[in-house]
This record gives sequence, structure tokens and C-alpha cells, in this order.
Amino acid sequence: MTHDPMQTRLCDEYGCEIPLVGFAHTRDVVAAVTNAGGIGMYGVNALTPDEIRNDIRWIRERVGDKPFGIDFLLSASYVEGTPEELMPQIPQGHWDFVDGVMAEHGIPQPKTPGPWGVKRVDLLRKARAKFDVLIEEQIPIFASGMGSPAFALELLHNAGIKVWGLIGLARQAARELEQGLDLIVAQGQDSAGHTGRMGTFSLVPEVVELAKAYDKPVLAAGGVTHGRHMAAALALGADGVWTGTIWQATHESDTPMKKKQRLIEGRGQDAWISTAYDGKRVRAMRSRFQEMWERDDAPEILPMPLQGMLVGKIETAIEDHQLDDWLHVTAGQGLTFIEEVKPARQVVFDLADQARDALERLGAYGDE
Repeated sequence: MTHDPMQTRLCDEYGCEIPLVGFAHTRDVVAAVTNAGGIGMYGVNALTPDEIRNDIRWIRERVGDKPFGIDFLLSASYVEGTPEELMPQIPQGHWDFVDGVMAEHGIPQPKTPGPWGVKRVDLLRKARAKFDVLIEEQIPIFASGMGSPAFALELLHNAGIKVWGLIGLARQAARELEQGLDLIVAQGQDSAGHTGRMGTFSLVPEVVELAKAYDKPVLAAGGVTHGRHMAAALALGADGVWTGTIWQATHESDTPMKKKQRLIEGRGQDAWISTAYDGKRVRAMRSRFQEMWERDDAPEILPMPLQGMLVGKIETAIEDHQLDDWLHVTAGQGLTFIEEVKPARQVVFDLADQARDALERLGAYGDE
């Protein structure tokens, strides 16, 4: 009997039917991906512990014992402190620049009351409170979207939680494998959101080689929006894929329709990297917000979280008023293949069918 290349170690160890992880900030998408046979991964960085607890219970009511996970950011090259401690570290000239841009372009004041831009302040302390919720709710998987989770590894393992790490460099993977993480997500710079400098095609096989010595599975991430990407990831030695951008353009996603439309209309070259959003490298669709930081009179980008605090007001105003050319639409370079808004379940099935077609063309299933 011919082995099914889509039945990978990820499926065997985590109970999914399709070797696919779907990362989203909408709980409905997470539940839909899991119920379709993948693993839904819920990004909760902006949520409070109580909100996380409620959403975990909501998801579990809908997926039962099927696998899902929680993802949030940990401290990494970060200026620690409370908002009150950090605010004086932002130079007045930076505030003047942002206020000047808002006045110059007629950007209205935010509707949402302040303080703005403080969600990524004091990440480490917030993480400890969130870990308590994950342990109490006995979630199956925790993934660190940025920064090593090694300091919490024993705590989470003792609670029966598998711990994954997203990395952008082979040396980061080597460190996390040595620390005992259960799975490594090798994320190439093709990806949306926070991203490194290595391309997916170069990074994944290097991390797969490192992981062999530790007998740990690896997922490929970065620009995965088509089944051919999934087939390529398996060929590179990965045990599955981590996907993100594509879920924003689903019926279940709470991404505003203007952003969904931009994703559908966009092409790979429209997804640019900028440090202007929060001080870290972030890939998003080209916008006037990015362009304002490329001006000759723009001040130096501040480290995280100071930059996020600085731009919190203008970003909130842009979102509140849905200013098309200024919107922050995180997107990886695979967005060319996002052609319409679909149910999340259909996206899972389409990716799986496309991957099987690609593998079949290569003779991976033998003669049947």
C-alpha cells in the first residue's frame, strides 16, 4: 500500500487530518480550520486573560477534542517597563512628526478612547497571567509568535501542553531545539506580520536538518497560500505548513471588508517590510503609513514597544475611519493566490486538494 505523503508526523502526533496550521485572530476561523481537519491557532496577543479564557471555552465547545492552539508574543529585544515609565523615552520630535502628518493629511482624531499603542507593553508580565489561563483550560498547544518560550517550558510541559516556537534563523531553531521545544515553525521572510530575513525555501531545509538530531517535527511558514506551497514544504522535509494571510479573506474572519478586498486585489510585490509599525520587521501591504516613515524628515524608528506607542494614535485613527490608502493590512508574499472570500472550511479543502494534485503529478502516490 502506498504511503500517503499528506499523512505526516504532525497528523500522527497531534490528531489533525491535514498537515496544516491556520493562524488567525478570529476565534470563528480557528474553530473552522480545526473542524475541517487542520489545526486552528488563535492569536491572542491583544486579549486579556479573561477574554482568552472565554474564547478558549467557546472554541472547545465547537471543536471538542480536536487540536487547536494559542499563540502570543513573548519578550524579544524589548524595552521593558510600564506605559508611564516608557512614555518619557519617546522624544518630543517624534510626537511632533506624527501630529504633523495627521494635520497635513487631514486624518481625524481616533474615535476609540486612549491610551493607544500600549497592547505590546510589558509583554513578559502579561505572558505569565496568560500562561495561567492556558494551564487552567488545559489547551493542547502553545506557540510563541516571537521570542523563546523556554522560560515557561517546564511549567507548560507539566500541564501537558505542547510548546512550539516560531523562528526566522537557523541559530534560533538550534537554540530552541536544545531547550526542548516540541516543534519548530521555520518562518521565512515571505510571511506576513513579524518576519526575519531568510527566505522560506532557504530556511526550511536548514532547520529540518538541525531538527533530525532532536527528532522534532518542523513546519514551514511564509507565503503559504496554495496547495503547491504545501507540497513544496513537504518536499523540503517539513511535516506540514503554518498559514496566516489567507485566513483574513474568509467569511468567518472579522477582518474589515476593505482589507479583504485589498488582499484579493493585491499581488506578491504589494507586501512590503517596514519597521514603522512597532519597531520590528513587519510585512504588510504597501500603504501611505509606510511611506510617511520613508520621508526625508521622518525621525529614526524607535525600538519595540516605543514605536508602537508613538504610532498608536494615528494607527487607531486610520482603523476607526477606515482610511483606505493608510490601512495596515498584514500580508505575506503569497497573496497573489487569494482570489475571493471563501468559507474557512473551503480554504482548508482547497489547499489539501491542490497539494494532492501537485504530489500526484510528481508521482508521490505511485500507481493506484
